[in-house]
Amino acid sequence: MSKPISSALSSQPWYKEFWPWFIIALLGTVVTASLITVSIAFRHADDLVVDDYYKVGLAINQRLEHREAAQRLGIDITLRLAGEQVVLSTRNVAPSSQLTLLLAHPMEADKDFTLTLLPGPDGVFFAALPTQVSHAWHWSVSGAEPEDWLVSGVIDEKAFRNGDP
Repeated sequence: MSKPISSALSSQPWYKEFWPWFIIALLGTVVTASLITVSIAFRHADDLVVDDYYKVGLAINQRLEHREAAQRLGIDITLRLAGEQVVLSTRNVAPSSQLTLLLAHPMEADKDFTLTLLPGPDGVFFAALPTQVSHAWHWSVSGAEPEDWLVSGVIDEKAFRNGDP
């Protein structure tokens, strides 16, 4: 007589078998890896992607107008980093002007910061740096009087020289 099918199969409970635990471990590993990947993606999100293209386009047009105003006024600015200070040598900027300097990290927007520059002698403006900056940071200086203007550039080797720019 042949054996009944039920007696040919294992009589152990499922949780004592190898294969269910192997499949659960594989699925658990995939879920854990997915959660880690999502947390890395949110923690290190790409700052270069813009959500509102229309507003950015309007801002670009306004910045172009401000750059043209700086050219019309003959404003020229040279940025130099001296230790823990940033020093701007200016031409055709009123000594009583209030200047704002934006230093922007090329990849991470959370490292950007804005400084209000203090006037010094002979068209020089300066401010203390809250953190170190390095090559390839973007800078822009803007003024509010008599009309809005903007001058910008990228920090290069010349900015780190100790002598006069």
